[in-house]
Order: sequence, then C-alpha cells, then structure tokens
Amino acid sequence: MPDTPNLSSALGEAVSQGREFLARVESVAGAVSAELAAHEQASRQWVGERQALKDEDRRLRDQLESVNATLAELRQAIHRVEEERDQIARDRDQARQGREAAERELTTTTAEVARLREQLGMVTKDRDILQADQIQWGLDREQLLTSEVRLKERASTLDADLANERAEHQALQARHAELTEQSNKLAADWVARRQALAAEIAAQNEEMEQVRKTIVENQERERRPVLSQPGSQPVVTTGDQNHQINSRLNALVGFSSVLLDERSHPLTPEERREYVRYLHDSAVKLGEAFRSITGSRAANVESNSPAVEHDRRPPDILVADNDAESRQRIEPFLKRAGYEVVYVDNGPRALEKASHLQPLAILIDGQLPPSGAPALVRELRKDPRTRDIPLVLLSGPNAPPLAIAESEVLIKPIDRQQLVQLMVRYDLMADSKRARKMPASVLVIDDDPQAIGLVKAILKPFNVRVSAVDSARAGIEQALRNKPDLVVLDLVMPGVDGFEVVAALRRDKELSRVPILVHTAKTLSAEDRQRLDGKVESIVEKAEFQPERFLELLLKRGERRKRAA
Repeated sequence: MPDTPNLSSALGEAVSQGREFLARVESVAGAVSAELAAHEQASRQWVGERQALKDEDRRLRDQLESVNATLAELRQAIHRVEEERDQIARDRDQARQGREAAERELTTTTAEVARLREQLGMVTKDRDILQADQIQWGLDREQLLTSEVRLKERASTLDADLANERAEHQALQARHAELTEQSNKLAADWVARRQALAAEIAAQNEEMEQVRKTIVENQERERRPVLSQPGSQPVVTTGDQNHQINSRLNALVGFSSVLLDERSHPLTPEERREYVRYLHDSAVKLGEAFRSITGSRAANVESNSPAVEHDRRPPDILVADNDAESRQRIEPFLKRAGYEVVYVDNGPRALEKASHLQPLAILIDGQLPPSGAPALVRELRKDPRTRDIPLVLLSGPNAPPLAIAESEVLIKPIDRQQLVQLMVRYDLMADSKRARKMPASVLVIDDDPQAIGLVKAILKPFNVRVSAVDSARAGIEQALRNKPDLVVLDLVMPGVDGFEVVAALRRDKELSRVPILVHTAKTLSAEDRQRLDGKVESIVEKAEFQPERFLELLLKRGERRKRAA
C-alpha cells in the first residue's frame, strides 16, 4: 500500500484536474451552444453550409456524448476518489490514534525500562553482596566444619564422662539407699532417745521445782528471825552449801532450757550427751547437798538477790485469723506466757496493724480472707516496714499444704507448747539488730565447767567467740592480752577472788570500759554490792540465772553502747 500522505496528495491533484477539466468542458459546451445558435442563424443564410453544420453537429454531439461519457466516468472516478479519500481520512485518524497509543506505550515502556534498569542496578549490587557473603559463608562453613569436628571429639569425651558419671551415680544411689536406711534407723533411735530424755528432763524439772520451792521457803525463813522451840534444831546451811545448791539449780535450769529449745540452740550429739551428763551430775549433787542438811534453823543471812527488771513492755504478737475456736485456744496461753496478742480477721487489717505495731511475729491463717495467706505474705514482704517480721502460717489439718520461703508452718489444732517455744525463739533472736548488739568476743572467768558450758551453749546461735579460764589470775592475763568485748565473771574462785579481777580490769585504760557481768552463786552482802557499784554492768546470781535473762542483759548492754556512741 502506497504511503498514505502521498496518496492523499495525488488524489487531491487528480480531483482538482478533473474539476478544471469539467470546467473547460462546460465552457466548451457553452461555446458550442453559442456556435449552434450562430449556425442556426447562419443556416438561414447559408443553407449550403447547413448540412455541413449538421454533420459537424452530429460529430460534435457524438463528441459531446463521448465527453459526457467521459465526464460520467470522471464523476465515477471522482466519487471513487472521494470514497478513497474518506477511507484514507479514516485510516489516517486510526493511524493517528495508533501513533498516540504507540507514543503512550513508548512512554510507559521508557519508564518501565528506567525502572528495570534501576532494579537491574539493585540486583547487580545484591549479586555483588551475595557473592561476598558466599565467600564469607564458605569461610564460616570451613570454621563450622572444624568446630563440628572438635565438638564431635568433645561429645565423645563427654559421652565417656557421662558413662563414668552414670556409673558413679548408680554407686551413689546405692550408697544413698544404704545411708537412708541407716538414717531411718538413727532417726528412730533418736526419737526413742529424745522421748526418754524429755521424760528425764520433765522429772528433773519437777524435782528442780520442788527444790526451788524449798529454797524459797528457806529464804523466807532467813529473812525473819524465828525463835527456837524446845527440842527443835534450826536448819543451817553454809556458804559452800549455798554455792553448791545455787550452782546445781542454775545448771538444771539452763541446760534443760537449751535442750528443750533445739531450734534456737542446735546441738551436736556430743554436746547433747555432755549437757545431759551435766543435768544428771547436778541433780545427784543437789540431792546430796539437801540430804546433808539437818533440821537446824538457818542462820540469819541477808538475801540480796538482784531485782529482775520488769519494765520491759511485753512483745506484741499479731494473729490474722477469723477462726474463733483457734483464738480461744491460743490467745489465753500466749498472754499467760507474757505476750500481748492482737487479733485481726482479714488481710487489709493485718497489713495496717503490722506496719503500726511492728510485732514480734505474725501468725496467719492459710485461708485468711479475702485472698489467703500467700497474698498477705507477698504484701508484707513488699513493705520495708514489715518485710523482716517473722511469719508463722496456720494450716488446717485437711487444707492444701503451705510452702512459703522463710516461714514456719503450724498445723491446727495448734500445739501451744510448740507455739510458745517458737515465740521465745523469736523473742531471743528478734532480728538482725539484736545480733549486731551481741559482743563479738566473750571471756568467761569461772572455775565451774558447767557454768562455762552453759554460757557457750546460750551464745552459740549468735556466733559469739567464747573463751574461758578457770582461775582469776589466768582471766586477768587473758583479758589484758585479748581485750574481749564482755567479761562474765564468777566472784567465788580459789586463790584470787572476782573482786580483785574487777579491780585489775578497771585499772587498765583499754579495759576500763569493757562491760563485766557478774555471774555468781555467792549471796552478796551490802558491802559486796558497794565494792562492785559502778564497776560492773550487771549482777546475776546463778540460782536466778535464765538464758532469756542473760540474753536480755547482753542486748540492753548493746543498746546502751549504741546510744553512747
């Protein structure tokens, strides 16, 4: 197909030429008509020429017909040309639309090519990175293969070690089974021995109480003169007898307290046997002393037992429990034991009271409303004011087991004796502040090994370093050499007595402020007390000695030392 613009131009020229030709033909036809008119006019003039004109006319007519035929053909050709022109115009419009679409597609293709080129750049960059990573992966793979070889070697070594450990574990399991069997046997033996010891201690305590009553009666008689009746003999006890009786009573009370409270005073089997032997020896010697006393009236000896301090406020115990039966069981018992009991019946009230009272301990029922004991314990541990207060959980016999760290658990109905022993333990070891008030080193100057052993037993839970000597001279030398934090001194010793020890220690500049606790079986006179006034911290007669009283004196000494500092 020829080029569309050229074809349109050729067709236009052909149409223009055809129109010019038609115009010429029309002008020729007009001229012919004029000539025909002239010929018709001249025919009359020239008849001779008429025939010629007719021939000429026929000829012209033929020629005209031929021209008309030619014109018809030309018109048809022009019509065909116009149709072709219209078709060409339509084709041109379609071509223009196609070109515009092609231009739009070209623009889109150009943008797509630019985008593809950008993607190609990114892909090229990623390919370079991947090639670098592939090289690094190759290096890492070699390292991993090397590590795998080493790990396989290590695994084989560990497998061998594991086999050895399994063999040892099996041997240990067998040994553990043997030890468990032995432990069960020892536990059964210990339970039987403990029951026997408890029975023996109870019997000795009974005997001790009877002896104490007898001593109290004797002391009452000593305080007032009684006229001898005819035939009666007064009971007279010597200073040595008083010393022996008081010392043995002190040993019975002290060592029985230590044995009964093993939670605060953990003992080795050797120590336990030694303390039981002390109890037995003291009971035997106490019986001998009383059997040696006759019925004669005692001499009028002044009793100067030190007054026991009663200004200490009873410690508070907070009980968070809504069980009325449990309250009726334990509240009167705790109050008789010297404690103030505060009851609350829900968790929020317990939190409020605990921060306000700062009690010695908090007893919490496992099912305390609204959320139970664990929720209350969490709240108490969050508060700095209550986090260090000892907690005791009270669990019902059929309740789910309670297990909370650093908390004791008692099963209802509460064993009241066990509860009181627990409170005494908290009272003696209330918190870390009391431990800081304890002396680091104590020197005991006493010729009675039982008295020394009792002091060591009481101070053992506090990790106090206790050294002991059995003579006054050795005590003075050791005190001057070691500079203890506290001296526990017996006044009655062979050779140099305790008064000279006090004087010697007070003459030394460094020891002049070291507290001295006089622990003696001697009944002190007014003159004796005057000699000791202002030189010793406290005076405790061995007959009145109790572990709680001894610890209380140590703690008060620590409080005074802190205030002085």
